[in-house]
Amino acid sequence: MGTASYRIARGTAQGGHAGQLRAPMHRAQREDALFVGSLEKGLRVLNAFLTGEPDLGLSDICRLASLDKSAAQRFAHTLMVLGYLEKDPRTRRYRPSTRMLDWSVAYMRSDPLIQVAGPHLVELHEQTRQAVNLSRLVDTDVSYVVRIPARRARLLSPIVGERVPAFCTASGRAILSGRPDDEVAAILDRSDMLPFTERTICDRGEILARIAAARRVGYTIAEEECLPGELTIAAPILNAEGRSIGGVNMSMTTRDWTPKRMRIELAPALLRTVTILSSLQGYRPSSAVPA
Repeated sequence: MGTASYRIARGTAQGGHAGQLRAPMHRAQREDALFVGSLEKGLRVLNAFLTGEPDLGLSDICRLASLDKSAAQRFAHTLMVLGYLEKDPRTRRYRPSTRMLDWSVAYMRSDPLIQVAGPHLVELHEQTRQAVNLSRLVDTDVSYVVRIPARRARLLSPIVGERVPAFCTASGRAILSGRPDDEVAAILDRSDMLPFTERTICDRGEILARIAAARRVGYTIAEEECLPGELTIAAPILNAEGRSIGGVNMSMTTRDWTPKRMRIELAPALLRTVTILSSLQGYRPSSAVPA
C-alpha cells in the first residue's frame, strides 16, 4: 500500500472525512475584490479527486468540496466539457482525465530546483543503488517532485506529486530543520499528528528534538513511521539565506538496512549531494542557518 493510501485509510478509520479539502471562503477572501469565488469553487471540485479515490460520484464531490448538489453538478459538468474530467456513462461517476497531467508538466518545467537537481540525484542513485527522492514543503506536508526508484524495490514507492506529513517523515523533518523555530511551531500547530504505524512519533517534544538533531548533523532518519518495514534518511537543500527549499531522501527496507549502517554508508553520499545542490542555490557555510 502506498503512503497516500495509508493516509486515506487512517482518516476513514478514525471517523474523519478523509479528504474534506476546503471549507467555504474565509471572510478575508470574501472581502478581497480580486478574489474570484467561482474559480475557487471549481478548484475545490478538482481538489476532491486528490483523496486518492479512483472516481467520485456527485454526492462524493458535494461532500468533499463542501458544495450543494446544483453547484457541484455545474462545476463537474463544465470541467468535463473542458476535458479535465471524464464521466463514466454507466456509473455516472467522474475521474480526472489525462489532460490533468499538463499542469504537472508545466510545474516540472518551471521549477528551477528540479532542473539543476536531476543529474546529481541520478549520481546519488548510481552510487547507492537506493531509491532517491526530491521533495518540497507544501503547507504541513512534503510533496515528492522527483522520484528515482530502487532497481529492486521491495516497497511500493510513492509517485511524483504524492504528499505525506512533514512531522513524521525524514524529508519533512530535514526541511523543517532549515526553517526558523516560529515557522516550525506554526507548521506543527496546523499538523494533524495522528499515527500511521505503531512507530510514528507524534510527541511534539520528540519531533522538535529530531529536528534540532538534524540541524546539528545535517540529516535525519525515520524508522517505519509511515510504512512498516521502511527506513528513510534525508537532508535539506539550503538557499543563499540558509533557508531550506527542499530535501533529498533515500528509502530502503528494514530487511536490508539498519539505521547504523545508513549513517555509515549512506549519510556521507547524501550530504555530498545536498552540499552541491545547496551551493548551486547560492548557499555558503557562513550563511545564517535558522536557530
